Amino acid sequence: MARRDPTKLNTSNFPYEAYDFLRKWFTLLSLFAGVLLLVINAPFGRFVPTGSQSSRHPLGFFNWQFLMVNGIRSWIVMELVAPITFTVAFAKSPLSFYKVALPDAFSPQGILAALFLIHYLNRALLSPLRTPSRSKAHLIIPAIGVLFNLANGFLIGSYLTSPFARMYLAGPSVFQRTSFRLGITLWAVGFVGNIVHDEILLDIRRKAQARKEKDAAEEKKSDKKKEHAVGEHYGIPTGLLYKYISYPNYFCEWIEWFGFALAASPLPIPLDLDAIAEAPTLVAAVKMVLETFQDTFVSLLFPSTWKAIIQVPNYAYAPLLTPPWIFLINEIFTMLPRAWKGHLWYKERFGDSYPKDRKAVIPFVF
Repeated sequence: MARRDPTKLNTSNFPYEAYDFLRKWFTLLSLFAGVLLLVINAPFGRFVPTGSQSSRHPLGFFNWQFLMVNGIRSWIVMELVAPITFTVAFAKSPLSFYKVALPDAFSPQGILAALFLIHYLNRALLSPLRTPSRSKAHLIIPAIGVLFNLANGFLIGSYLTSPFARMYLAGPSVFQRTSFRLGITLWAVGFVGNIVHDEILLDIRRKAQARKEKDAAEEKKSDKKKEHAVGEHYGIPTGLLYKYISYPNYFCEWIEWFGFALAASPLPIPLDLDAIAEAPTLVAAVKMVLETFQDTFVSLLFPSTWKAIIQVPNYAYAPLLTPPWIFLINEIFTMLPRAWKGHLWYKERFGDSYPKDRKAVIPFVF
């Protein structure tokens, strides 16, 4: 009887094939999208074409007004896909070889699942329903958002109930693990920070909406029509981290998902933690960490590395790169270009009124 190759045992298992395929290509396509977004503005929010000549997008397809959809409704629809897909994958546990019971609500997996769903309860429902107004979006934005959330929800839901996660997050000792405690704390800090800074933006819109309603009431009384600007009102947000960066809501969301990944999964880069712990000085320990990161990231500068990454079979792609870290990477690569473009937009729109020392998205750095 011929021996089976253990690395190929899952090739006839559709959930595993889908998981491996998405783990690889969801990451690579997001990296490609990040590079593309440095050149092209995604047609929603402040970059949506409103039909005026000044707002025209260089890609003619994005100027088709009949493809513009309601900003709030389309946001809710595309974001609800993530928690629904996550819940189905978490309940079905598609990577398990046999039917398993759902993790206990107060187990590490149950807590992480709750954090994911709490985030999307706010993102998909509470936040948009509190928003007084939102610019229209081109249909391509919710369409891509649905695909993103289908992939992400499936990956994270499948991972948290996978055999690997059940072993990594098993037992009460997990709650004593520094990475778990620190990760949950960072998630909470990022989540609250994201909401608080979003609230500052919403307050600007609420005040603009109140002024608009007041002007409309005065027009009705006086029968005199005033010219109104097309599109959403934008002001200079101030307070908290807005003192340092233009997009603290993005920065806080990255902190949130970094904490989630740290709690849910081992680091995606192989660090010799024992050697680091035994380093004679703190400087020596930091040097070891930096050298490991340098070796990893410098290799990505060579085309041969990317060729090998693309050619490697899906099941063998970056074995330490789990879905929580993939989500963080994808968020950074797709949001960083928009933060940079938005920062330049603020400076151009408000000129000398905009704080000169304010960075784009990382305090004191970028």
